[in-house]
Amino acid sequence: MIKISVIVPVYNVEKYLVKCLDSLVNQTLDNIEIIVVNDGSPDNSQKIIDKYVMKYPKLIKAYIKENGGQGSARNLGLKHAKGEYISFVDSDDWLDVNALEDMYNLAKKNVSDVVICDMVDHFEDHELYHNCTKYNSVFEVTPSACNKIFKKSVISNLEFIPKVWYEDFNFTTKVLLNTDKISCISKGYYHCNCGHVSTMNNNNSLKNLDMIEVIEDIKKYAKKNKKYDENLISYLIFEHILVTSINRVAVQNNKDRNMVINKFICYCRDNINNYKKYDFYNNMSRNRKIIGFLNYHKLWRLSKFILKVKSIISR
Repeated sequence: MIKISVIVPVYNVEKYLVKCLDSLVNQTLDNIEIIVVNDGSPDNSQKIIDKYVMKYPKLIKAYIKENGGQGSARNLGLKHAKGEYISFVDSDDWLDVNALEDMYNLAKKNVSDVVICDMVDHFEDHELYHNCTKYNSVFEVTPSACNKIFKKSVISNLEFIPKVWYEDFNFTTKVLLNTDKISCISKGYYHCNCGHVSTMNNNNSLKNLDMIEVIEDIKKYAKKNKKYDENLISYLIFEHILVTSINRVAVQNNKDRNMVINKFICYCRDNINNYKKYDFYNNMSRNRKIIGFLNYHKLWRLSKFILKVKSIISR
């Protein structure tokens, strides 16, 4: 029996891929499979993949497809996955070698559908530790699919939205709507390479508007499956658009920035015109309330300045 299927989408990562794959082939957990999907990468990534397939033919399965984005590559991996649990690892990141063993053993011990670990962001000049396993609500956890293992049966027929940014957020939120059997390991097992352009570190203001499409799809899914909770949906809009997305776009420097921010603000005002009435707001930190207030009232330049100062101080 395959315990965990690790799905690795690959695109233009020849510089980082060896470190990623080394961390996977050296996992201490036995009976895993590593599914590597080349999403039409134009660099030398496939040559690296071929070398690992030759060296670890029983461990690694490799597929090549036309470029369709990370979501479509993960979906192809899901179709071929035979593991009891599923893990997603981005090809420029890496895992501690004991990560999958510890997470799988905890999942079996607690009969869990999802196991979450902490994450470490690696920048050129500093590291940032994320306590993903300390939360009041599981929906406060970073929506990344990568610091979790998911029981394949709870994923069921769920897929990632192709060619859309923030597909992790969409996929993970839907899974969490379907189970409360969740366990946590408060160790920084998942390591993110943040020293280059990525979805979370980009200068494409327009593409950030995908967040609205993603949230609307979550709303549709929740209503269809009778999981809709107005307080939860309002929290997702407040946190992931009013606070996070606006601040991500605010630091960009292109002609679309102001227009995108204005669209975000209009969406928030249309959907949560009185956010203070919701339970989530009462449990939110004072700092996030302040940033949310400033952005809601179009004072995003001030919140940008505050966050920049806070980032400098925290290093």
